[in-house]
Amino acid sequence: MSAFVERADRLRLQIPITYRRHGDEEWFVSHVVNVSESGILFGPTGLEPGAAVEMIVSPPAQLGFKVAGPHKCAGTIVRTTEAGTAAARVTFWRGLLES
Repeated sequence: MSAFVERADRLRLQIPITYRRHGDEEWFVSHVVNVSESGILFGPTGLEPGAAVEMIVSPPAQLGFKVAGPHKCAGTIVRTTEAGTAAARVTFWRGLLES
């Protein structure tokens, strides 16, 4: 018998994402596959499960309590796929002011 685990609503998006390993200086650009309040699936990347990452993403629509626009996020890669995408569990999510 398996327990039902409710997942956050996901929004399929084809938008850019900028990411780096936590502590690195160099940023990389990739593309979001889908995003929710709790996580982001993006790629391709060379990241492995367990990697701490920082991300900057600008969803065009509100996600739960998160408003549309640029956000800085931090999290941990929880899984990867053969296609090179990485799923990050987001532990920090802050809106950035646009100038």
